[in-house]
Amino acid sequence: MTDAVQNSTAATAKPGVQEKAAAAGAVSSDRLELSKNYQDLAQAQKSIAGTDQVRTEKVQQIKNQLDSGNYQIKPDAIAGKMLDEII
Repeated sequence: MTDAVQNSTAATAKPGVQEKAAAAGAVSSDRLELSKNYQDLAQAQKSIAGTDQVRTEKVQQIKNQLDSGNYQIKPDAIAGKMLDEII
């Protein structure tokens, strides 16, 4: 590094940063830290990237049952699956 760059860096550095870096014998570097929410979102996007977002066969089956009046709602099964996801 040239003297001009070193002097410019020293002038703009936060107080104590230069001393800590010099004491540790390390070169400072940039760092990026992603939030846990972003990491979870990125993982979810990877998980669904290879799957069909709409299961057309299943949707058509339910639509046919609704149209014919044969669609059965099973509250116990729905509640059980909701509890399984929470636990």
